[in-house]
Amino acid sequence: MDTAKICLAAVTGVCLCVIVKQWRSDFLPLLRLAVTVLFAGTIISLASPLVAYLREMTASTGLSDYAALLFKALGIAILTQCASDICRDAGESGVATGVELAGKTEILILCLPLLGELFTIVKNLLALAD
Repeated sequence: MDTAKICLAAVTGVCLCVIVKQWRSDFLPLLRLAVTVLFAGTIISLASPLVAYLREMTASTGLSDYAALLFKALGIAILTQCASDICRDAGESGVATGVELAGKTEILILCLPLLGELFTIVKNLLALAD
């Protein structure tokens, strides 16, 4: 049922954008931003039970630190993609590319402790082989 509401809202938003584009094209970026924020809020509210379930599942396995890292990286990726799409829609592809690069860099920085831990494990395994 939620999917039908989301699709109806999307079609309504697109129709509004077409109408506003014909009458007052200077309001079009604001309307697109409003529709995007509406969808982002809807997606976040729909995803909250999933995130709660995954946190419960990873807490029981002892992998909660890795799951938290994964959720942060996923959030950064989604936020970066939305921001870059908005920039591209506004005709600023250079800014969109910069936003994507910043998001990728932030995910890499976020994963540095995990890489350090992985290198330590590999080092210990190689020491055991000797």
